[in-house]
Amino acid sequence: MTVIYEKHYSHPTLEEELKELEEYRRELEKDPDYKPEPPKTFEEFYQDMMDNRTIIPIPEKIEKADEFIKLAIEISELYELDTKISEKDSCIEVNYSFDCAGDMVFLLSVFRKADSISFFTDIYGFDITISLDYYTHAVYNKGRLVRPIDLED
Repeated sequence: MTVIYEKHYSHPTLEEELKELEEYRRELEKDPDYKPEPPKTFEEFYQDMMDNRTIIPIPEKIEKADEFIKLAIEISELYELDTKISEKDSCIEVNYSFDCAGDMVFLLSVFRKADSISFFTDIYGFDITISLDYYTHAVYNKGRLVRPIDLED
């Protein structure tokens, strides 16, 4: 084996992050213009988020959503992956759960169609869960496009 490139980055520990956040809070509170906002309940936070959110259909993505779902199901059945497919207000979400993995080339076709890919460990009783989002609607927050991200820009 020949290593072509390798680089490691230092990452702060959770304790260091919390300490920095606490220092920032103390500095902020010293500012004469500082006026603390009362903490929001989850319901208030969620309502604010939804009030500032706009979703707009993407017709060409809606037309191809069934292809994405069909491909996701084919891969699930062919490789016997535990799978959950959900339709949300802005996207189709596919969760594949399994224990360990080596080469996952069998997922490339569905990865290529997904707009977002997330990896999780130790949920749903499996080593790995891969969550794929296929956006059928553009999501804006306060007028700014949030999803799907256009990687061509």
